[in-house]
Amino acid sequence: AYTREGGHTSARICYHEDCTGSEITSVLMRNVESKKNVRIAPQVIMLDIIEDGENCSGLVVYDVKAKKVKLVRADYTVLASGGIGGAFTNTTNFRAVSGDAVAICLKRGVRVDNINYIQVHPTALYSKRRGRRFLISESVRGEGAHLLDKNFNRFTDELQPRDVVKEAVLAQMKKDGSDFVWLDMRPVPREELESHFPQIVKRCAEEGYDCFTQPVPVAPAIHYFMGGVYSDLNGRTTLNRLYAVGETCCNGVHGANRLASNSLLESLLFAKRAAQDIAENYSAFKQLHAEYAADKLVLSDYSDPKALLKEYKNLLLAAIAEGKGELK
Repeated sequence: AYTREGGHTSARICYHEDCTGSEITSVLMRNVESKKNVRIAPQVIMLDIIEDGENCSGLVVYDVKAKKVKLVRADYTVLASGGIGGAFTNTTNFRAVSGDAVAICLKRGVRVDNINYIQVHPTALYSKRRGRRFLISESVRGEGAHLLDKNFNRFTDELQPRDVVKEAVLAQMKKDGSDFVWLDMRPVPREELESHFPQIVKRCAEEGYDCFTQPVPVAPAIHYFMGGVYSDLNGRTTLNRLYAVGETCCNGVHGANRLASNSLLESLLFAKRAAQDIAENYSAFKQLHAEYAADKLVLSDYSDPKALLKEYKNLLLAAIAEGKGELK
């Protein structure tokens, strides 16, 4: 929500309990599903973008249900596939969010910025279970929760920026010889935990921890991708007719250390700007050659989607390791 006070514009974050992102996406999804001019294609995986000269004219996809590689032609294409956390073992992201779009852009020479800058959240619920790590919001620490070492002593100022707290947690874990530290939510009034953080209370209970009476184990986890496919403030990438929004893109608005919930504001604002830019400048893609580039693609090159996705993962991780995309 944006307000103007004393001649200055300020942003205020609106939230829904401790699941604001889920609430936003569920409302958006219900609205999209009600549109007759929108086709939703579940279980369809992007394998490549189609380049026609200096333009993007669609996608190569794999239809999981039909077990078939298909071409999707489009006048404009928008990449909105999230970050890269799924490429790592310890992450708060869903496994499917693995950075394929970023890897495809690397392969195709579409500009990617700051690929080696990845934000690590300091307090994900520690678990020996496989799969996505559950995020315990820093808002809990903002309300008074403490970080404790193996002897249950505080070891840092919990209200410092994420990267500083993360380093303090990692240092303490190394010192203690432990895979986690403790997060003590008992200083937060019970009624506040119940009303502001119901999902956190519930998930901790599912893992066997009563956060009203005992600390819970937490450890850093890959969280938010600060880099991504370069886009300007209208979502345009360096390939004509290809846009990127949300965590997939890097438009520079977050600086080097994104603050909580700003990603939600960014996704809503710049997705709208991209949509408006497309609508205001819309033109059908005209054939530049006798045939579309899509007609010249060898679909057999995409016959093994699993191998291709593994190739993309390796390409992504290699680029990160090499430090391509230095901070600008």
